[in-house]
Parts: sequence; structure tokens; C-alpha cells
Amino acid sequence: MKKIFKYIVITSGILLTSCDDELISPFTPGSLTEEIAVTQSSDLQKLMNSTYNLFSNRSEAVFTSVFTDEVGIGYANGGQGISQEYIFLSIPSSGLSGNIWVGTYTALARANRVIKYADSVQPVNATDAALISQLKAEALTMRAYGHLRILAYYSTNLKDDNALAGILADRIFEPAEKENPRVKNADFYALIHKDLDAALTIYNGLSGYTPNNGFANKNFAKGLKARAYAYKGDFVNAEKWADNVINTSGVTLANQADYRKVFFTDNEPANKEVIFRLKRTAQQNSQATNLHNGWCSVAPNLNGSPYYEISRALFNILNQNPNDVRRNVIVAPSSVIDPNYATSADYRNTDKLIIQKHGGTESGTVTAATTGTNGFNNDFKIMRISEMYLIKAEARAAAGDLLGVGQALKAILDARFPVAQTPPVFTNITTAWAGILKERRLELAYEGHRFIDIKRLGTLANVTIDRDPADYSSSSANYPAANPVNLPNNSYKFALPIPQDELNANPGIIQNPGY
Repeated sequence: MKKIFKYIVITSGILLTSCDDELISPFTPGSLTEEIAVTQSSDLQKLMNSTYNLFSNRSEAVFTSVFTDEVGIGYANGGQGISQEYIFLSIPSSGLSGNIWVGTYTALARANRVIKYADSVQPVNATDAALISQLKAEALTMRAYGHLRILAYYSTNLKDDNALAGILADRIFEPAEKENPRVKNADFYALIHKDLDAALTIYNGLSGYTPNNGFANKNFAKGLKARAYAYKGDFVNAEKWADNVINTSGVTLANQADYRKVFFTDNEPANKEVIFRLKRTAQQNSQATNLHNGWCSVAPNLNGSPYYEISRALFNILNQNPNDVRRNVIVAPSSVIDPNYATSADYRNTDKLIIQKHGGTESGTVTAATTGTNGFNNDFKIMRISEMYLIKAEARAAAGDLLGVGQALKAILDARFPVAQTPPVFTNITTAWAGILKERRLELAYEGHRFIDIKRLGTLANVTIDRDPADYSSSSANYPAANPVNLPNNSYKFALPIPQDELNANPGIIQNPGY
């Protein structure tokens, strides 16, 4: 059956649609159908813009930070998370975790249309043909990214080919399809690498192509292969692709000054740090969608009404090295630090550790990101070059190369400190994995990695979710049946529940164990 194709375009060219909206509806004679509507490269570009916009959903970063050990309850908290993710509540009707599924599949629906119609749009000249090809490569890359995200959150075991992942969205679904089953990890990994290989073939065939980190690009496709292989536990291939990105991308680790720009102003020099970002515009500035507003109401400073703050356990690690630029980026200078926090009778109000990683400031209290004045709207950093060094460290650990782990981590540390650092020394493989997990915790905080990192590396590192008792104290809030260590690494909750929206529409789908 034919379908109506509908979209709303704003001046920035970004397509905005509620996650509850569908692209299709029953065909009516005279209606504008997809086959008629998508006839030129500008139509594909609008669809691709929409794909990017739908992927810029902060639910992943916020859920990960609250459910694990990146945040504590803020002094301005009005109940956010206290009876949900913060106490490890995970049920099919949960909002944040459900949004990861719904938002991802909504974005994949757009990417699939770009992939399909790119082959039928007739270019007007060679330049237009190159644009159409590039848009298809971008869509293939984003489709791989979406499937890897679904697999990471909803599979019970990322290394088991036979474990169930999600629904394979490798085509446009027809309205008559009533049930779509989950498929195995092996099917997901196969499609992910097939899409990335196809995208790389297109990128490599484009004359004069230069990767732009504001769009899905060749470096991001290679980095996704490294990430996917690392998730799978295939560290030989993970290291191969991580090395490829490190050695050929032209993207280098940012020094301290440029690292601040990456997160405070989004104006770091070209080819510094960021492999791929989801760009955000001033017109998109909205408390409901801005990244920094995932943790504060107005702005990432003391007076910005923070309902989540830096967890005490994370702050204690950061505070061991004041010269580490990551401390300056994560901890707002307006924070109020209580050296006696552990015995404070009013911990929530005497110890105020403000998250400022997205849109903060190097000094003072005036931040770039201020929702109240329609200020700076942070880009979402989806992949940075430091992740490739971290994957390389994982590969060295898997190979039993303790010195290699230290050298891979040293590359990051040298960039984050004002002077070159001594390579970390590990006495055994377990401590090496723990060291890698610690550096991932510091380097990728509030970027949506911690949940998956503990899920796949926690047992290897003998590390669990790490929360300071102060963040569960009665002076912070009341947490029914909760304590700092009540989620073991083998908990079924490290595979998120298939959301209720999917269960309602797709009754034959298999729910994850425990739900």
C-alpha cells in the first residue's frame, strides 16, 4: 500500500517530528506519496537532517548518568529520578530507557528512507550525484549507529551471537506488518558491518571527499567498526579499526585549552578531538531537548537549578588530580565543596557539586548554556578520538599486554594534563581492566557510556556501580529499598526492558528476562 509522506521543515532545514508520530498513513487518491515527494537531492537532505535531529535525544546520556554512578541528587531536585532510575527501577513503562528504543527506531525509519530513495533520485549533474551518494553513505552509517545502540542496551550479552538484540530495521516497514520479532546479536552485528562497509565504499569513492565531523563521515564509520568489535569482544579487529582511525583520520587529541572548548563552546580547532557530533542550533534551544538541561533546569552553574549533581564518588576521583583538565570541565567553579561531607547533617545543601561539562565555563558563573536566555545549545559528541585510544587499551588488555595498556592510556593522559605523564603500571589483567574502566569513567562522563561500560567490562575489572554512601544518605532524600551497592554486575537490569509502547504495538515480541 502506498503511504503519505509528510514533513515539516523549519528555517534551519531540520525536520522536527514527535517521537510518537509516524511517517506513514493510509493512501488517499491525490495525496503526496513518498514516490512523488522524494525526487531530488534536497528531499534526501531534509530526510537526513531529520535523521540527525531524531538521534539528538538526551535520554541515553541522562539515563546512563542517573542509573549508574555519575550523579547524585541535586539540591534543587524536585523529585526527578528519586523513585525511578536512581534506585535502579527498570520496568517496561520507564520513560528514559523507553525513549532510547523509541527514539532510535524513529530515527532509523528516516535513515531507511534516505537509503531506499537515494537509488531512485536522478542527479542533475556530477556534483548532485556526489551529494546523493554521500547522503546514502551518511544514512548507512547512522543506521549502523542506531542498531549498535539498540544491541548495546537491550541485549543480555553483547558477546553472545545467539542472545536477542532488537528488531532489525533494515527496510521501511509496511503498515500491514503487525508483528516484528527480535533477532539475534549475530544478525545485528552482520548488518552493522555490512552497512559500514557499504558506507566506506561510498566515502572512498567520492572525489575530493573530506570528512566533516558535523555529519556522519568516513572516520565515524571506521570508529563504529572499532566500537562494534569491542562490544562483541573481538579485540583483534577492534584494535585494527581503532588504529586505523588514530593513524589516518587526521583527528588528534585536544590539549587542555582545546578540550575545554569542545565542551564549553563547541569551537575547538578543526580536527581536534571530535570525530562526530550532532549539531544543535540556537533555534533548537529548548529545555525539553537541550543536553545540559538533562541535569539542570536553567544553566550548568550553582544558580541554574541543578536537580542532579556530580556523584561524590566521581568527584573524589577527579579531586585527586586538580591539574587534570577533566576536573575543570566536569566540576563547575561555582560548586560548593564540603570537605566534611561524609558527616554533614545536611549533605544535600552543604555539598553542591555542579555538572558543567556541557556548556559550562572555565571560571566564574556565567555559562555559555543558559536556557532562560536562549543561550548556547550544546552539540552532542557521539564519538571522540580518545575513545579509539581507550579501545586500543582494551585490546592490549585482552592480549595480556600490560605495558601496552599503560601506553594507550598515557596518550590520553598526556593531553589532559599540562605535562607528559608516566604510563600507568598494572600488576595483573584485572587491575588493567579496572584502570581502563576508570579512565573511561573520567574521560566519557555524561556522554552516555557508563551503563554499557559496566555491563561489558565490570566483571573483567571486578568493578561494580560505585556510589558514595553520602549520595544515599537520608539528608539527601529517601530511597526506598536502595543502597549504594544493590545492583550486582549479573543483574538482569543491565539489559533494558522492551518498552511498553513496543509491547502494545507488537504483542509477539519477546521481553527480556526479569521483566
